[in-house]
Amino acid sequence: MSRGEITIEINGQQVMAPADTTIYEAAASVGIEIPTLCHHPDLTPVGSCRLCLVQLEGQEIPVASCTEQVRQGAVVQTDSEELTSRRREILELLLSESDFSSDDLAGTELGRWIQEYDAQIQSRDVAARRFTVDSDPHPTIRVDLNQCILCTRCVRACDEVQGRFVWGVANRGAETQIVAGANQTMLEARCESCGACVAYCPTYALADRAALQAESAEQRVRTTCAYCGVGCQFDLNIKNDRITHVTSAEPEAGPNGMALCVKGRYGYDFVHHSERLKVPKVRREILDGIERQPGDARGEWVDVDWNTALDLVATKLTSIHQESGSDALAFFSSAKCSNEENYLVQKMARQLFGTNNVDHCARLCHSSTVAGLAMAFGSGAMSNSMDDVAARSKALFVIGSNTTEQHPVFGAMLRQAVHLRGIPLIVADPRKIELTEFATLHLRQNPGTDVALLNGIMALVLQQSAEDRTFIAGRCEGFDEFAETVLKYTPDSVSEISGVPVSQLRQTAQILAEHRPAAVIWAMGITQHTTGVMNVLSLANLQMLLGNMGVPGGGVNPLRGQNNVQGACDLGALVNVFPGYQSVSDSAVRQKFEDAWKLDLGDSTRSSTFSDQPGLTITEVISAAGKRDVRGLYILGENPVMTDPDINHVRRCLSRSEFVVLQEIFPSETSEYADVLLPGASFAERDGTFTNTERRIQQFRQAISPPGVARPDWEILSDLASRILGQREAVPTGPLAEWSYQSPSQIMQEIAALTPQYAGVSYRRLEAGERLQWPVVGESHSGTPILHVKQFTHGKGRFHAVEHLPAQELPDDEFPFLMTTGRVLYHWHGGEMTRRSEALSAIYNEPYVEISPRDASRLGIMHLDAISVHSRRGELKALAAVTDRVGEGVLFGNFHFPGAHNVNNVTITALDPVAKIPEYKVCAVRVQKDVS
Repeated sequence: MSRGEITIEINGQQVMAPADTTIYEAAASVGIEIPTLCHHPDLTPVGSCRLCLVQLEGQEIPVASCTEQVRQGAVVQTDSEELTSRRREILELLLSESDFSSDDLAGTELGRWIQEYDAQIQSRDVAARRFTVDSDPHPTIRVDLNQCILCTRCVRACDEVQGRFVWGVANRGAETQIVAGANQTMLEARCESCGACVAYCPTYALADRAALQAESAEQRVRTTCAYCGVGCQFDLNIKNDRITHVTSAEPEAGPNGMALCVKGRYGYDFVHHSERLKVPKVRREILDGIERQPGDARGEWVDVDWNTALDLVATKLTSIHQESGSDALAFFSSAKCSNEENYLVQKMARQLFGTNNVDHCARLCHSSTVAGLAMAFGSGAMSNSMDDVAARSKALFVIGSNTTEQHPVFGAMLRQAVHLRGIPLIVADPRKIELTEFATLHLRQNPGTDVALLNGIMALVLQQSAEDRTFIAGRCEGFDEFAETVLKYTPDSVSEISGVPVSQLRQTAQILAEHRPAAVIWAMGITQHTTGVMNVLSLANLQMLLGNMGVPGGGVNPLRGQNNVQGACDLGALVNVFPGYQSVSDSAVRQKFEDAWKLDLGDSTRSSTFSDQPGLTITEVISAAGKRDVRGLYILGENPVMTDPDINHVRRCLSRSEFVVLQEIFPSETSEYADVLLPGASFAERDGTFTNTERRIQQFRQAISPPGVARPDWEILSDLASRILGQREAVPTGPLAEWSYQSPSQIMQEIAALTPQYAGVSYRRLEAGERLQWPVVGESHSGTPILHVKQFTHGKGRFHAVEHLPAQELPDDEFPFLMTTGRVLYHWHGGEMTRRSEALSAIYNEPYVEISPRDASRLGIMHLDAISVHSRRGELKALAAVTDRVGEGVLFGNFHFPGAHNVNNVTITALDPVAKIPEYKVCAVRVQKDVS
């Protein structure tokens, strides 16, 4: 028996348990189940339902096992005639005080215990029901308080899992009831529609509307969410080859347990939308062999079979390559697609055509993170794990991340870290985001002033002599030049630049100095600037200065925006690296991949040597396509007409392009400019892996069939590559040169052979439930939850002297407002999936631009008025959201809606010089009430 453990006897069995364990937990640890309704392992025990009563030797009255702690030598009985009788009485009392039918109980926890204890349901007069059935207009959650047993699980789940505090208990005695807010509707009470209350409810008092309407599922398929980078696990419930609803995973499932956000739980129905692509399509003039001139309108779509479509694409790409060379082709891969599919896209570009013109949307969101952290540490990824940050950090510094909307489940974890552990939270954001309600400090910096803000904080740390001198001396270099630079940033000068009061700067430095380790968390509010790399370097400087690297609860923690941004980067869908961040400029690396992918090209129309020059990035490719320097563009799952900056420029360029192939699940806004459409399978219709923001590789699994003749993306790519090889009469001779893949697991074997960080990753290990966070350097290696523990990837961490530079375009007399951009809770990325979800669109179906009350009043704009926002590049039309979330002179818009309603009509194409990421977060605009 280890220290802190005691021994008790349960049902005649000796059980060792920690001294702070309850009887219920001790019994569960050895597989003894005790019935309960109010208790749940994720929630604080309250002992109110009394169903978990057990007999304790020496005590006449049974005790509630969920609240009674174990005691040395205690003898416990969990089953007896007396306990069975008591439990039956409790259940029948609950039934008498509520209103149930046998249908109401089917599939519920309460129904299970009623059946097991043979409790009798008493019929009641429908007219005597106390509450209105379906009493809340929420579009996804049905409320029927007639079935409520007052277990308060919903209250505790909303408090302790989600941190939203929507549900409460009102009144007393027989009038006691559960209410939302101050007896409001759920949405009025600021419900985030996550469904946690539904997941924890033991009855159908709170239930998913879709689940109530569906027949019993034939199967449940565990999968990974296809939205943000958190990588939540959940089950797809399947009936007649359709998803009926989503249910939570078990509490111990990582990384989210039972928690989900509104998109994960209710945003699945896009899969069955009528606009799904079901058959390949080709433009009429392409089929007829008519050459289209730049700017000519594209013709009508013609449905074709797969052989026709793929042969045409293979012929066209091959002919362009033969006529104009490798760099006349470009490939956009996708963070929405799997690791295996991203690997194949870059393999196709490099092996078959010899070009590094392969990129994906990380260029637009976190390329500055990858570049900056690689410069500082040698690795451009999140260093710690989400559960580690939430459980072990002594302070949280969230900067440029609207976490509760962009990464809602992790945002809820951060709220709980503050709420339950009482740690300080500092939020630096120009907007009053929801997370600021939990913050010790809200630093409301002017957009584009992050370097000055961070340098000012670090200068104060140095002035207090609060730097970690041992860490700096032993593990870092470049400190003296860095320190000399930041000490020039006096509190007064930083306050003038950033707009943050000197007192808050001092308080921030003090909190970070006194609460270590602190975790730094960021997203696109840091990265999407012309100074994005410098912003990231500043955050790396801060964590080295404080000694917060390589330790539990610390680290640099960039949150990836899409489900597989991390994996797409890992697997080489970038212009300058092969899989595993192996540089194209390294001759040994090039030789490694040339040997592995070697082709016998027969007529030797090109050398097999790969280029040592980085390719064109997404924004550069678009411009080159408009000039026809890039003649052929293959796009997998990207939608640049929605997500690139200055989309009027994107439209002009694509309208002049020569040949565009789009592999997608919907006819997206980019399809207007495509010549071939190839229908792919959604995440629910194929197998593969995603790598989440904390470097965790996870499977997603096929649950239903693709619509029509749509195919998995990896299968389409493999088939196309085989046809290209045939047309070029190229013979694969390298050990990994073939394209005859039979499954994603086979592709993963190839990835493991070529990618050091994935060397020990296999479907066998993933199926076995192993938690694999790269680097996984071999089959016996268990992965790396925390990076840089003993040393940095490139040895010593490098401080960088970074100076503040203003944004490319600031307000002036003609354009007096500053526009910043981002996402909202109910939508994701370009909205292709969320706008096609009935549940999500029912809550948020129009574009809004946030404007401060004072600015709105001055311009005669009322809440929900139609407004026009103009920049030097275009016009945005939206509804005004008059709110103090933004300060004076600042507007906020999103890019979820198409056409004139997309904020990227006004954004600027100014780029970070290193990462070439656009400055989405700052541009100059004017706004007016729309009188048209």
